[in-house]
Amino acid sequence: MVDRRYSLLVGAIVALGLGLRIAAAQGGLWLDEAWSAELARQAGTPLGVLLNINHDNNHHINSLWLQTVGYAAPPMLQRALSIVTGTIGIAVAAEIFRPRSRRIALIAALLFAVSPMIVTMGSEARGYAGMTLALLSAIVLVDRWLVNECADGVAFRLSLCFFLGALSQFTMVFGCVALIGWVYCTLAQRHGLRIAAWRTLALFAVPLVVLGTVVAFVAAAAFASPTGFQFGGYEPFHVLLFLHAVIEMLGYTVGYPVVSLWLIPPALLLVVLARQAGVMHLAFYRLAIVAFPVALALLQVGNTGHPRYYLVAVIALLLLIAETAGNATVRGGWQRRGALAGVAAMLAGCLWQDADLIRNQRGNPDRAIFTLQARAPRGATVLLDRASGLAMLTSAAAHWRYPVAIVETGCRPARFLFVDRFKGETFPDAPARCGAHYHPIAAARAHGLSGTHWTLYERRP
Repeated sequence: MVDRRYSLLVGAIVALGLGLRIAAAQGGLWLDEAWSAELARQAGTPLGVLLNINHDNNHHINSLWLQTVGYAAPPMLQRALSIVTGTIGIAVAAEIFRPRSRRIALIAALLFAVSPMIVTMGSEARGYAGMTLALLSAIVLVDRWLVNECADGVAFRLSLCFFLGALSQFTMVFGCVALIGWVYCTLAQRHGLRIAAWRTLALFAVPLVVLGTVVAFVAAAAFASPTGFQFGGYEPFHVLLFLHAVIEMLGYTVGYPVVSLWLIPPALLLVVLARQAGVMHLAFYRLAIVAFPVALALLQVGNTGHPRYYLVAVIALLLLIAETAGNATVRGGWQRRGALAGVAAMLAGCLWQDADLIRNQRGNPDRAIFTLQARAPRGATVLLDRASGLAMLTSAAAHWRYPVAIVETGCRPARFLFVDRFKGETFPDAPARCGAHYHPIAAARAHGLSGTHWTLYERRP
């Protein structure tokens, strides 16, 4: 009876997570998704995806999926792989704790179902949801192995997780490092440093060969390409960008929408007090939540100004919160009340941010096509302000089978002008292009972690 009740509760939570992801997956593809679809189309074949798209926007398994369903497929279908893998990840998060505590397992499932960071990644056509599922599955395998340090076939299954995770999104490499460090630190406490090193190597030798093969394959393909490996955009390391990304990551993990430095101390305090809270995966939490971002800062790695870069830390933080809260509820008294109040507040904040994502639809560039259809039913010629908006507009036009002629350069006559902007950039009120003046007729401003701001203008008579 207890098992049946638990299964029903997990099923209800998974259904909630699925519903949120489907609702958040409405609207047209935003900038990164659209360029992923465009690159997959240009590649032509699955082999082209593996060999010819040497770009940081190529999340290989996601690109293969986009190529399979087709460039003009409905956005929901293009995002279906992320929706499915993201939803399965909710059940896997619960499975990590199920043998020890069903209470903790249910809290973990609930947090992974509603966390805005996880919901966002699980409802867009990128590889982050697949990577999350692979890492959560690897955590289950490692957790079971550490019980008696013996499990048949665990190295093979870990190899599969490393392989699929890295081909989903390369931040899986950071997760693999945290997993290996977790095993070594745990074994070192049991057997000493030398034996721990040998047993860790024995467990991860094959998975590391598999991971190294994937990295070498991607590097070799880029080396053989005339253009080398390309980045959609590269920002050198800057401490303010780094801090802003970490703060945004924390806020969208726990459902706190205000960008504030005060989000960092509670997260660090939670890690520091984790041992007193009775958590089991202490080394993994410390490596993923603290050591990983600190290492990036010390190495001054570029492009660290994006919150999704820290998804490994998000996964670990949600597991830590679930384990800490679940343990506190068992103790009773003020600890139980405080834990329940904290989880309830977090759920409320997460659902509020999820609702904003669902309403906003990442800026939904499809609305630009709807406006064009209303004003020029037979098709339109659109002048681009800059090349970054090309994939969004052509992708949306393909979904709705609307003929659009795009003017990227030069001064061909164009009735409409499409302007896209990133955070912090402003739009012109009445832009002039090629001797003509334009006025705005439609616009959208994206909220949350993903999306692009855009404005559609029409030429003045």
